Amino acid sequence: MLNAIRSHTQSFAVKILAGLLMLSFGAWGINDMFSVFSAPSSVLFNVGDIEVERAAVENEVQREINRLRPMLGNQFGTNEAKALGLVEAIMQRQINDTSILLAARELGVAVSDDLVSASIKNNPAFQGLGGFDRSRFQQALYSNLLNENGYIALTRRQMSRYQLIESLGGNTVPKILVEQIYRHRQEKRIAETVFIADKEQKDIPEPGQVELQEFHKKNAAQFTAPEYRTLTVIRLEASVLAKDISVTDEELKEAYGAREDEFTTKATREVRQMILATEEEAKRAHKALSEGAKFSAVAKDIAKMDEATTSLGRLSPSGLPFPELVDAVFSLKEGETSAPVKSQLGWHLFRVSGIQEGGKKTLDEVKGNLQKAVAKEKAVDSMYELANRLEDVLGGGATLEEAAGQMNLKVTKFEALDKSGLDKSGKRATSLPGGDFLNIAFATDEGADSALTETGSDGYFILRVEGIVPPALKPLDTVKEKVAEALKAEKRAEISKKSAEAIVTRVNGGASFDAIAGEMRQSFKTSPAITRRPDKNDSGLSQSLITKIFAINPGKAVLDRTDSGYTVARLKTIVAADPAKDDKGVKELSGTIGNALEADILSQLAGAYRKRFGVNVNRQVVNSLFTSGSGRGQRPAPRR
Repeated sequence: MLNAIRSHTQSFAVKILAGLLMLSFGAWGINDMFSVFSAPSSVLFNVGDIEVERAAVENEVQREINRLRPMLGNQFGTNEAKALGLVEAIMQRQINDTSILLAARELGVAVSDDLVSASIKNNPAFQGLGGFDRSRFQQALYSNLLNENGYIALTRRQMSRYQLIESLGGNTVPKILVEQIYRHRQEKRIAETVFIADKEQKDIPEPGQVELQEFHKKNAAQFTAPEYRTLTVIRLEASVLAKDISVTDEELKEAYGAREDEFTTKATREVRQMILATEEEAKRAHKALSEGAKFSAVAKDIAKMDEATTSLGRLSPSGLPFPELVDAVFSLKEGETSAPVKSQLGWHLFRVSGIQEGGKKTLDEVKGNLQKAVAKEKAVDSMYELANRLEDVLGGGATLEEAAGQMNLKVTKFEALDKSGLDKSGKRATSLPGGDFLNIAFATDEGADSALTETGSDGYFILRVEGIVPPALKPLDTVKEKVAEALKAEKRAEISKKSAEAIVTRVNGGASFDAIAGEMRQSFKTSPAITRRPDKNDSGLSQSLITKIFAINPGKAVLDRTDSGYTVARLKTIVAADPAKDDKGVKELSGTIGNALEADILSQLAGAYRKRFGVNVNRQVVNSLFTSGSGRGQRPAPRR
């Protein structure tokens, strides 16, 4: 099932549809201009007389999760989405959408059935060889938790809103504004720099005992050991349980049959195609190809198709709409061109440029991995029951050790861990439970048990805090060398800073930068021409220093700290930006500014309509979204 879900979420059609359904107006930053109200449990909010039920937000959240999983990983689920504020953002987007829809209705904006139908049929996500492909349409709806009537209604609503929005969409920006911003952003500066390294500051005397004591006390946070906790843990993990789970031959056969697609490689061909109107044209094109003409040249000359249009990519038999086309393509050898083939779409000529033969792995070939997978699935299925049994035993008064003994579970102890999972020697503890283990460990009182908590999709843990060692300043004798080195490093940095400040003072007073560098027996470096915020900063200068360089006049100097010293920079040259020489850049900037202005206008428009029609949100229902037992597709939490 997981593989099927992954294949749908990564498909071309779903990516297109997800783009269509993603947050329409972005984060508009509208404040909570609504009140809490009581309503039937299924109603999440209302705008004016329109009520929106919880399922609308739940479905859209799930669609967004499906869209984000390829980027954030398969562990990204409803809990993570809620923690990131995705649920609230989607609800606010729907409130904005509904407000705009109400305004469109009030203004008499109507969208006909023909317009809705044309919009759906022309959607690139649903196109096949012959135009609109209903199977692609249905697959995309299924993958996005939609039915046909719901998608038609959604499209009609969006088109109504967009008709109103597009009337405000003229984003022409005054030329003088664009040019001023262009000059500001694209102005470049060249600086001369010299680096004063801390390590070059020699003859730092060894600090005395009193000085070390004062530094140690003054910088206590630097030499304070963190809080450490000793933990006793019981873990329920499917991967561990699976080792003791047997899998019968019958179960393996059943799993093999259910996952047959995973073990089957479909035969595919890399295909190019011409479609011609008449048999005569098809024969003429075929003759030209047989005489050695290039496929792209013949397609352009006779079929009036450019090279990109002729490419069908890699196809399996199911990717071709008619049986006669399947036979024509899959009977060709690599590099061969078919004879003209007629279908309902016209006359076709195909060329195969690559072949991948299909095949199917036998049960014996996949038996080892399949056995592990089935055992893991059985272990996951038993986890909930096992977790509840553990809760019942603990609820009866048993300690973690007693419960583990009764249920034949392993007890693990972690000695003196800090909140980062490091022990007192600074080494990271191995085999820590997943999920929010460390945060829960440091939120549980000493001597208390935590709640039984999920580590992800295939495990639980429960812990007891055995002891707490509070943060404490390490005695000077145990860190004396580190204190001495830190104190000397501070003194080196102070000397570097004074040297850099002296250079800046002299340069700003009119002294020659070359002469100063010569006195120091250092050569200065000349930076490349840099903008205020370079997209790719290969100058070697920090952004902090670049910002300072853009705040001074030519001939003046500034300094900035790095990890290992100070850089002094003297502004040498200002290279003014000329918008007249960069038509493309000016157009891109104009578009960016225009989009920003349009988004601002739409934000204000949505805010005004929200206030006008009134927004009421049932916060009780919002808070219950995707909680235990209410979300779809989530394993319920064990009893406690």
